[in-house]
Amino acid sequence: MLHFTTPPPMPHQAILMPKQDPRSSPEYRRLVALAARDDAERQKGIRVTKVVTGDPSQRLAALTFDDGPHGWRTLDLLTILKRLNVKATFFVVGKMALRYPEIIEQMVLDGHELGNHTYNHYRLPRIPLSQVPEELNRTRDVLTGIVGAPTRLFRPPGGEYNDAIQKIIAQEGYTNMLWTDDPADYKLGRSSQKITELVMRDITPGGIILLHSGLIATMNAVPIMVNRLQAQGYQFVTCSELIQRGNGLLHLQNIPTRISRTAAT
Repeated sequence: MLHFTTPPPMPHQAILMPKQDPRSSPEYRRLVALAARDDAERQKGIRVTKVVTGDPSQRLAALTFDDGPHGWRTLDLLTILKRLNVKATFFVVGKMALRYPEIIEQMVLDGHELGNHTYNHYRLPRIPLSQVPEELNRTRDVLTGIVGAPTRLFRPPGGEYNDAIQKIIAQEGYTNMLWTDDPADYKLGRSSQKITELVMRDITPGGIILLHSGLIATMNAVPIMVNRLQAQGYQFVTCSELIQRGNGLLHLQNIPTRISRTAAT
């Protein structure tokens, strides 16, 4: 007769092992680093310090999303964009990126582009000018720590800046990325139908569409506006691609930012 000092495991019992986070694997880290470096290489070709619009002779449009990441809502948005096979540019807030580093990594792995949207989301003209570089550089350091590469693209919260701030943006090596179309998706009670209607009303070739990543109405609007704009012959590109395909029309960047009439009221 056999004797055991401890009971042997039953055949149907699985031996539970601690789950390993796939994000910690060397292969995962290598893929994130490669994707981020490729993105940084593409942005090296950007020579303009402020962008208001793309080339109006090309039926291109850039989807941009500010203020995130916002947990599961941003993850759902990434799922929608993947299904649509559309690449976007995410202008992320540094303190939010620190909270959700795995979402920043997923953005890069999905082929999206990262932009800097300050660390604290302060309206820059309302803080001392001496603090502006820190707002940019803290987020630069956060993104470099997460994906291994910084971004050349920057968008000031609320689009608020002045000549002194623009000078700092340029000195720090950033392109100030503004927009042509703002459907004010952040407004209380704004529906997905209204967001889509405003984008369709104001879109022009070379358009840069300003949206936000944490809003349900925006997520519902994205597939509708993408399908409608593609039906009109628009191709969606990242901000850096919009710039690089702009045929050197840098004089267009001196025009005032055109904000959606509804957003401005």
